[in-house]
Amino acid sequence: MEKLRVCFLGTGSMGSAVLEGLLASGHSKVLVSATTRSEASAKKFRDMGISAMATETVEEANQLMAGDADLIILGVKPYLISQVLEEIQGEIGKNAVIISMAGGITLETMAKGVPENPNLIRSMPNTPALVGMGVTAVAAASTASQAAIDAAMELFSKVGETILVEEKMINPLSAISGSGPGWVFYIIEQWEKIAIEQGFSQSDAKTLVRNTFWGSLELLKTSGEEPAELRRKVTSPKGTTERIIETFDGADLKGIFSAGLAAAVRRAEEIAKG
Repeated sequence: MEKLRVCFLGTGSMGSAVLEGLLASGHSKVLVSATTRSEASAKKFRDMGISAMATETVEEANQLMAGDADLIILGVKPYLISQVLEEIQGEIGKNAVIISMAGGITLETMAKGVPENPNLIRSMPNTPALVGMGVTAVAAASTASQAAIDAAMELFSKVGETILVEEKMINPLSAISGSGPGWVFYIIEQWEKIAIEQGFSQSDAKTLVRNTFWGSLELLKTSGEEPAELRRKVTSPKGTTERIIETFDGADLKGIFSAGLAAAVRRAEEIAKG
């Protein structure tokens, strides 16, 4: 059986996470190639057994690498999407599946760049794809074939969970799961700082906070119970946990999270408008 040819055009943080997660998952049925901006990055991927080319050394790298690909993953910054599509539009097959990972770039914008290609997909992965625990949302153009959608879903399922959504859900989803690791890391970062301020060493603060986080998530995963129920179980009346929750509620923590999400959605909309 012929291998599926997957080409990553651009390997920033998200592209690299998905690409390296794909490699780690085992890819006997997938032939991976990539373009990068720098030769150093291209060499890193070649050392991993991937066919890679840098635009700084080969100006036509995107056209050359994407030409015979079945799936083309656009991993460049949003402002470069139209440029890259213009570069490759005359080189790729009409049945190629083109998948953008760029926040704010609509399917309509993609269609303007490659008007002859119906199989256009927007995706929003997150960086835990690197360790096979990502969450990726997929939204397809109305012109995309079911085979194209299935191919995109199957690809991202190799690096975590995948859901199919309407395009209108991509912006809020990008704030929830796309930017979600940033939320989590920021919370852990601040939690550890607070532990250090209480007199714990940096090493002990890391142990306390990170293992509390990981252990709580594992308990949530294995118990089958909802977060609210698990929280109630550790919240004794008039106890310390109750006082913490009351303080969070008094500061409107949910409102703070909602405001952050709304700001991220507005930014995605700004990117879409150019």
